[in-house]
Amino acid sequence: GRFVQALSTGALDSPPIIRLGRDQPLALSYAQERQWFLWQLEPQSAAYHIPAALRLRGALDDEALQRSFDGLLERHESLRTVFALDGERTIQRIAPPSALLIDRESLHSDEPVALKALVEAEIGGPFDVWKGPLLRVKVWGLGVDDHVLVLVQHHIISDAWSMEVMVEELVQ
Repeated sequence: GRFVQALSTGALDSPPIIRLGRDQPLALSYAQERQWFLWQLEPQSAAYHIPAALRLRGALDDEALQRSFDGLLERHESLRTVFALDGERTIQRIAPPSALLIDRESLHSDEPVALKALVEAEIGGPFDVWKGPLLRVKVWGLGVDDHVLVLVQHHIISDAWSMEVMVEELVQ
């Protein structure tokens, strides 16, 4: 009733949301400030890493995988974000789109215990929020048609829901 009428008459007009230029310092959100504070306390901790692991069966087209990740970085600024000091405050900087380094390694065994240890080590590796990138991708080739893909993001640029969206986009 009244709310719909107010919307249609413009009674609830608010100023438009204006996109800030990416060439200026950008403030951290409240959630980013919290993550930045926690990272400073324990930069080696993996407590705030958001991982995803996929087992890929069939031939892997490395060029298509690279294009897919590069497209994700182009579309999602958060994947290109790093942090810097601007006087006394921390700011975020968004880098221009570029190619993501995908770390590739061949394994001669798919022994579950060894593979699990490798995946856990990849997930636990530290991030440098100053230099980035804050997304890591590792592919282990277990054979011509068998691969393990591990993605790890720092929570300062992502959350579990965002990781799920990214994996869905990647698979598409």
